Amino acid sequence: MDPIQLSLTIPGHIDYLSVAIVFIKMCAEKFGCSENEIYKINLGAEEALTSIILKALNNNPEEECTLICRQFSTRMEIVIQDKGIPFALDDIPDFNPEFPDDPENMDGLGLYLMKQAVDEVQFKNLGVNGKETLLVINFESKRIDNIIADQKTQVEVCDPVTNWSIRSFCPEDAIEISRCAYEAYGYTYTSFIYFPEQITEMNEKNQLLSIIAETEGQNLMGHIALNFDQPANLTAELGVAFVRPAYRKLNLFSKMNKAMIEMAQERQMYGIYTHAVTSHTISQKQGEKLGMVVCGVVLGYTHSEFDFKALSGKSGQRESTVLFFLPLNSPKRNIYPPASHQKIITKIFTRLSMDVSMRDPENPSSEAQVFQAYETDEAKLSYTRTEVFNTASIFCYSGEPSIVEEIRSVKKILCVERMDVLYLYIDLESPGCPDITKTCEKMGFFFCGVRPFGLNGRHTLILQFLNNVKIDYDNINLHNPFAGEMLNYIKACEPR
Repeated sequence: MDPIQLSLTIPGHIDYLSVAIVFIKMCAEKFGCSENEIYKINLGAEEALTSIILKALNNNPEEECTLICRQFSTRMEIVIQDKGIPFALDDIPDFNPEFPDDPENMDGLGLYLMKQAVDEVQFKNLGVNGKETLLVINFESKRIDNIIADQKTQVEVCDPVTNWSIRSFCPEDAIEISRCAYEAYGYTYTSFIYFPEQITEMNEKNQLLSIIAETEGQNLMGHIALNFDQPANLTAELGVAFVRPAYRKLNLFSKMNKAMIEMAQERQMYGIYTHAVTSHTISQKQGEKLGMVVCGVVLGYTHSEFDFKALSGKSGQRESTVLFFLPLNSPKRNIYPPASHQKIITKIFTRLSMDVSMRDPENPSSEAQVFQAYETDEAKLSYTRTEVFNTASIFCYSGEPSIVEEIRSVKKILCVERMDVLYLYIDLESPGCPDITKTCEKMGFFFCGVRPFGLNGRHTLILQFLNNVKIDYDNINLHNPFAGEMLNYIKACEPR
């Protein structure tokens, strides 16, 4: 279902702030928010609106500010749009709650309160259409622990399971999928999985393609899915995979993985990728059995509290992963790798058996014109946060040298927000890739790997940045010798 959406446009003057807050409160009440959620929504919205009216619109009643309130099945979104004076978020100092009375500390209080009040805050530059602030609050009542508060959260297996099957997702599976995730990982997994209605919504919108394993008695045993960055993408991440502890000895993952690969082949996808953890090597071995190839080592991918329960418990540091890719349909592409990394990138694509042509950025082919046309249809830069893992991804679609200043600005914002690790995705099919990479490495980013077709169907170079995070390379367990070679290469690239 499409979200319910209500909008209000107000003059850009502080006198109309109360009107906007009443509107937001009435929407929240109508959407079924609890009193606590309404309080948090009002606090976050008031801070955002006050900043926009006073700083961007100069408290000018001739300017306008538009509010859009959206109701989804598991959350409420507030979008604030304005065409006021642009201001750089990285100029706002970081508020330190340990020194609340320091006048120089107060400039960052509004942004701090906003992020404390709601579950997610995003800022988006719309170019000639101004800018947009997004606030998200998840409905606590829709979370799995509240849905099953009066039920047992652990499935008991009374009889040995001899027959089980794999099938596609049905909406009635959603609650059991959330329960399964909790039993496997507690509340340390990605947040949407604990909201059954969000699982259903994502499957209906083709953002998620789920399959489950179940017993003859129709007890859900495990779940796996393809997770699409965009519904129309021809690559997706194989993951969101977990099995109830009671069924872990039945080798479910192998058959679920193979079933998912068959579905991807039927859809004529370019390929699928996955992140295999390094606190143990089980998932790495499974990836290799499926024919997947190592194309990166991603440092600090999840937080140190990620709980593998009976498998290995909590990892002792931020969990790093091995990035695997399985090519299914690989059209030939021209790429422009940085000279400093050309040898390792060539080796990766050779191991993937993918047809790529290494090009000189000084003598770009006609592919450069294709790149220019592609760029005009997309934002030149975007970024997302993965709050539960405290990481962020920056997607650079532009090959223009000037884009590095936007990358620098976004990096500063995310570091001020204390994101632990940043991942930067650069278009390898752009002639500007080598120069952008060189400049970003001077900012402290360093090599991570490649992701084929990773940026809207174009091959992608990945760099990573550790924000005061230390990685003990000796505690990273690798099964594949090439993964070990890549880790040594990455360790040598890390700035000292």
